[in-house]
Amino acid sequence: MIQRLVFLIGVTWPLVGIASQPDRIFHVRDFGAVADGKTDSGEAIRAAIAAAVAATGTAEAPVEVVLDAGTYRVRHDNQRRGYCFPVHQAAHLTVRGAGPTTKMVIADPTLGGFHFGMGHQVTLRDLVIDYDPLPFCQGTIRAVDVEQGTFDLEVAAGYPTPDAENFLKAHEPYGKWGMIMDPATRRIRAGTPDHYMTPRWEHREGRVWRFFTTAEHHRRNLQHMRVGDAYVHLARGFGSAVTAQGCDGVRIENVTVHASPGLAVGLIGNRGQILVRGLQVRFAPDSDRLITTDADGVHCQQNRSGPVIEDCYFEGMADDAINIYAPPNVLREIREPTQWLVSPNCLILPGDRLQVLDPQTGALRGQVTAVGCRLEQGAFLLTLDQPVAEAVAGQDHRSADTLYNLDACGAGFVIRRNHMRGNRRYGCLLRAGGGLVEENLFEDTTGAGVVVTNEPDWPEGPMPWGITIRGNRFVRGGTCLGYADRAHGAALSVRAVRLGHRLADAETIRDIVIENNEFQDRAGTALYVGGATAVSIVDNRITASQDAPRQRKGPAILIERSSRVTMTDNLVSDSRPDT
Repeated sequence: MIQRLVFLIGVTWPLVGIASQPDRIFHVRDFGAVADGKTDSGEAIRAAIAAAVAATGTAEAPVEVVLDAGTYRVRHDNQRRGYCFPVHQAAHLTVRGAGPTTKMVIADPTLGGFHFGMGHQVTLRDLVIDYDPLPFCQGTIRAVDVEQGTFDLEVAAGYPTPDAENFLKAHEPYGKWGMIMDPATRRIRAGTPDHYMTPRWEHREGRVWRFFTTAEHHRRNLQHMRVGDAYVHLARGFGSAVTAQGCDGVRIENVTVHASPGLAVGLIGNRGQILVRGLQVRFAPDSDRLITTDADGVHCQQNRSGPVIEDCYFEGMADDAINIYAPPNVLREIREPTQWLVSPNCLILPGDRLQVLDPQTGALRGQVTAVGCRLEQGAFLLTLDQPVAEAVAGQDHRSADTLYNLDACGAGFVIRRNHMRGNRRYGCLLRAGGGLVEENLFEDTTGAGVVVTNEPDWPEGPMPWGITIRGNRFVRGGTCLGYADRAHGAALSVRAVRLGHRLADAETIRDIVIENNEFQDRAGTALYVGGATAVSIVDNRITASQDAPRQRKGPAILIERSSRVTMTDNLVSDSRPDT
């Protein structure tokens, strides 16, 4: 989860330009940074970045901030907390290291790393980001009481204890939870829930802490916890290792993230070319850590260009590897047939196309274009190009129709040649359109490798369209109890949804091509399609060895409430019972 970010109308986007002048280079060592792993170099690096940003002025000549090889220990700016390096309105700026030998260790787990805001052609590349202290703790389960809804965790030596500031101030209610882990594989133990919400804990003795669940289903799920289990507890809700927000042109290349209190990379409200290439979200070498980041690998919200995410490696995250979507604008009031007052959750600009969803049924009421948009009492007053029949206004996303901005959802994305391995939840969670998912490896994700869906309960969207999923490998996956149904437990799921997490009444996802993919040793259904139309399933191979474990029974391919689905030259070779 990432906190919703609201953008104001009237933003002036920087002009696009191509730099041709020689680079101006600012070495952080010249500002006092010392790469000895001990000296606090945060202020020196901030000074180098500030000098580079100031040097750009109105010129389009590129500038670089260079970190030499070595380990830089950094803390926050005493005046501004949140991120170690807030970089605002930079133009043609590159911050780069010397590759894997340049390591940045953030010494405060309540801080994010880099935040690029309202920049123009900004680049971060060739360095490693880690945390000490870490933004999570881990240890061994010493006692479980299902009836009382408690368990005791002995925190391992070398890891912070949950009385630290970041644990106590983690966001409510979604920042305080954990997972049962298999230390041999560093994945959530198969057959267990994928999380336990624990909003409260107390110290028992030594390094032992008692955690309290609240919701009935979490208390009930303690029956799957065993004395001796490995367990990780998160402190979520703080900054990300890297964030780019409101920028025109973003490049993140050859960056390694070993830990983060939030996302590895957050991309929010950007436009122009958005490129993530060679990102490595990996376990720190020679460590026994059970997770990497507390949240997603690459989280894309409200972007006006489809991100290109290629040649990356993702492992051990506590959430999705890649997540692409837009939050909705709730229809609060219909003043005239073409004049609507909507919530400000997602920026709407004149000319934006808006998908109008009935969350009660999962059907689309239609598509409109915003002719005009202005602020009024903390909301957006829209002028539309045409009325929408039977539109429903209300107070929230459950009682009213929701609008999803098709021009600010990351449509046109490309996800190719990435490896997603052993993370919680999904490999790719896609709520956008016009995208390509090609030549990726999805291995041992706890949920589906790829999910094409909308989520009115959360809420996020829009309803996807026009996606090609081609030439990927799906190996195992879907092994947690949290994905027990045949849709979410599938290796690849295409599912239109209405409120209550139920299958939509209408066939609202459209134009999906699923071709030349390989599904190996599926834990449940390999391929699920529900609430969709115009779906092509061609030349896919679904295979399983006789002894491959199954988490749920069911068909290799399951199609529900869909139309115009064609299947050609698909192979299923699975001799396990109940296939």
